[in-house]
Amino acid sequence: MAKSKLEIIIEYIKGLPEGTKISVRQVSSYLGVSEGTSYRAIKQAEKEGLVKTIERVGTIRIIKQEDHIVGNLTFEQVNRVIQGTVLTGAAYLNREISRFIIGAMRTEEIEKYLEDSAFLIVGNREDAQLRAINNGAGILITGGFGASREILKKAEASGVPVISTEHDTFSIASIIHRELYSLSLISEVITANDLMIKQSDYSIDLNGDYSRFVSNDKITFLVDGDRFLGTLRSQDIHSINRDNYKNYLHHDIHVLPNTTIQSLRQLMTWHQLNIMPVVSESQRFVGVVHRRDVFKDITPHKLKTGMSTEEIIDREITIKEDSIHMKVLPFMTDEFGTLTQTGFMRLVERMLMTLLNDYDIMNYHIDSMNMTNLKLVQINQHIQLKGEILDLGGQYIKLEIRTVTDGTVYNKVGIMVQYFK
Repeated sequence: MAKSKLEIIIEYIKGLPEGTKISVRQVSSYLGVSEGTSYRAIKQAEKEGLVKTIERVGTIRIIKQEDHIVGNLTFEQVNRVIQGTVLTGAAYLNREISRFIIGAMRTEEIEKYLEDSAFLIVGNREDAQLRAINNGAGILITGGFGASREILKKAEASGVPVISTEHDTFSIASIIHRELYSLSLISEVITANDLMIKQSDYSIDLNGDYSRFVSNDKITFLVDGDRFLGTLRSQDIHSINRDNYKNYLHHDIHVLPNTTIQSLRQLMTWHQLNIMPVVSESQRFVGVVHRRDVFKDITPHKLKTGMSTEEIIDREITIKEDSIHMKVLPFMTDEFGTLTQTGFMRLVERMLMTLLNDYDIMNYHIDSMNMTNLKLVQINQHIQLKGEILDLGGQYIKLEIRTVTDGTVYNKVGIMVQYFK
């Protein structure tokens, strides 16, 4: 079947190197199609994340890079968190695990769930271990037990790892659940790596000819090849040379690829920047993040996992106007029956969200906090958190939150919050 003109243009765009500028006129001229068709194709490519349109720069070919773990855990990752001992199959630890199986059932029942790259968590049950190997599954032996020579020989021949751990089965299941939950959290966090694009319009090479360079912004990034040297004010570009450039550099204006969007917002607001360079840990200049992408509305994802401690607390509180009412739950206290710092801080966060929601402020972070404890809050105590905004500025808000029971103040928290419009 012949490809449509739209498909031909999309394929052409996919074949362009990262950072290439494209335009409707250029695509039309090169492929011999109408400008209307080129325009629609470029808009489609933008929806698919193939290109990005930047004000005063144009449309640029981009390639999304992944920085965090995607997909399932590998055998190596699990072994790292449980600190196990690899008995055989070290060469196969980089394989992804398709599913986890707890070997707490009869061997015949276990086989129903076994599949290639599954991970069977079991004790010293050699019959179950053999069934796992025959089905291409790895084995995690709990309780500090080893494996027979026959098991190890068969596992090595089948290309599956066998790992031993001192932990019991319940502890291992808890550790793995925590790791899977952490991965789900990581996959939801937006970082500089998700927002950056490969772009050279804002950088100059120390070894190049920048006598006629005109920056698109008030700051410019100085590089030596692909090595990032630092950020400088654009007005200083024509004053630098190889001998004095270090005197003009600002070394704190850049971020790592894993910098979160909230940190980006704080930095760009503090320095009043429209762009931010992204630099790898090896000091390689990898891309640029634009202000409009950092501050655009982003709806937070709701994780479909088991209820966390914070979710349990949120479920138990009652919100009335600008106050929160709650009975202190046992898990929120320490061994002495006193409200823990962690539990209290969750209540403060909820109180803060309640206050700021009244002003339609959704993006913010706590800049500073001062807490004074007057009395100890105890288990099963009915408490009320009252919040008050003391001062509302253009970027900062001063608040006070008090914990009260029957008119008695138990503590006060003074908070300075920076918020983003």
